[in-house]
Amino acid sequence: MELTVHPLEATVAICTYNGRARIGDVIRALARQTLPKGSWELVVIDNASKDDTHEVVRGLLEMLLPGNGRVVLEMRAGLAYARARAAAEARGPLLLFLDDDTVPAEDWVECAVRVFAEIPAAGVVGGKVRPRWEVSPTPLAEAVAPFALAICDRGDERVRVVEEGGGVVGAGMCVRTGLLREIYADPAAPAQVTGRTGSNLMSGEDLAISAVARLRGWECWYEPSMEIEHMLPESRMKVEYLMRLYEGIGRGQAATRKVYDWKARTVLSWAIGLKDLVRWIGGRLSGPRRGVDEVGKELHELSQRQRLGRGLQALRWPRG
Repeated sequence: MELTVHPLEATVAICTYNGRARIGDVIRALARQTLPKGSWELVVIDNASKDDTHEVVRGLLEMLLPGNGRVVLEMRAGLAYARARAAAEARGPLLLFLDDDTVPAEDWVECAVRVFAEIPAAGVVGGKVRPRWEVSPTPLAEAVAPFALAICDRGDERVRVVEEGGGVVGAGMCVRTGLLREIYADPAAPAQVTGRTGSNLMSGEDLAISAVARLRGWECWYEPSMEIEHMLPESRMKVEYLMRLYEGIGRGQAATRKVYDWKARTVLSWAIGLKDLVRWIGGRLSGPRRGVDEVGKELHELSQRQRLGRGLQALRWPRG
């Protein structure tokens, strides 16, 4: 019997930190992909986990994707460092990212490969991200999900993402491998926006990648046929977690702004930060709009925390 050899079309990369309890669903979904396994590979980047994630992943790969997956340890903490390591490890021309809590549809890899072939100018592509709630979501969680919990639905038609400061959502983000290597060739690039680091919820490295890609002449696209589910446990709905998350989003916005706004790379960044802090003080004094319900009050407090994070990051406080 003649063995069919497929050219390697993509590398799927899962970046994980202490993901032993979640990552099994992701790897099982990848084992069911419609694109032949010889056409793509899986690299799991263990981003300095403090539990036995490494051993758990190795066992899953041996059982579900023998010969088609490997796990690599990246000791520099931060999602951007994990992405940079994935770019260095990838053997495929496309790098398709999944988080350890994002479960792809069975044709996700096949759809991603097709989209890049159909849009030669596409450098970064993202798809539709649906929520998979562990328990019934709270009204607040549903309200913030599209912005803060990586839920994305821009409709059922392809959309080119062009808004300044915007980009492809990080959950399920796909990039041309060569482009990402160019982006991370700058040794300062990962340090500017490190992404989430352990329990630190600063985000924005995905938007930085989109911004740099556009500056380099590439396009960013939303592709609805690329569907994934984002697992959302009850802990992600708690106000305490969302407050930390919104501050991290604000800090990431301030850090990412340096990529596309020259003013944020000069002493004017202090003026930008002070403006946000003045608005934060104003919001503290005025409080939420009169007559809003409880969810409205909570959204006001989250917006305040985001504004505070943005101002503090622009002023680089705390240092480091």
